[in-house]
Amino acid sequence: MNRFTPVKLLPLILSTLLLTSCSGPDSSGGVEFSKTENAFPYGDCRGSGYQTHSTEETGCGCFVSQNANLETSYYIMPHANLIGANLNNAHLDGSAISAAKLDGASLIKASFVKSNLAGSDLSSANLTEADLSNALLAGSQLIKTTLISADLSWANLQNSDLSNALANDATLINANLLDADISWTNLSGANLTGAKTQGVTAVNTIYSTSTLCPNGLSWPTSGNDCPF
Repeated sequence: MNRFTPVKLLPLILSTLLLTSCSGPDSSGGVEFSKTENAFPYGDCRGSGYQTHSTEETGCGCFVSQNANLETSYYIMPHANLIGANLNNAHLDGSAISAAKLDGASLIKASFVKSNLAGSDLSSANLTEADLSNALLAGSQLIKTTLISADLSWANLQNSDLSNALANDATLINANLLDADISWTNLSGANLTGAKTQGVTAVNTIYSTSTLCPNGLSWPTSGNDCPF
């Protein structure tokens, strides 16, 4: 076996090493804090190298994945690099994870209720049956994202790009889709009752007879207001 790492594997290895981890030096003295000292949701939102011993929920901190090696952990914070992370079944309600890199992440049945994911990249992530109700997703990238049976009720998706997403049977009740892009998005069986869709871009959006439009009528019933 060649003892040298093939060049084509280097990008994958580097991407893994750069994931936002749960320990790091303090900018002042190089002190390394344990995962429990900075545990989610009480961690410092500046990163794992800081420790404020907060008793208030910040929405940030170290989260240990229950889906892989017990040492696999991620630091939840704004701008976190969580590309390809395995956070299936994770309970991250109220997380402060805006502008994060979550593209390609596995987030099946994860819970992000009332979380701030504004401006995050969730392209090609798997959010099957995830709970994103009341989440802030304004300006986020959800291109080719799997949202099958996901709960996005009351979520703010204004100016988000959901093009080519799979949102079959998703719940989008009272969701804010103002100026969002749902072109080529599969909304078969989705519930958009009460959703705000003014200014939405909907080129070749896919609906089915079980899709409920914003005015409560099913597609393609006469008088429905599903955007197209």
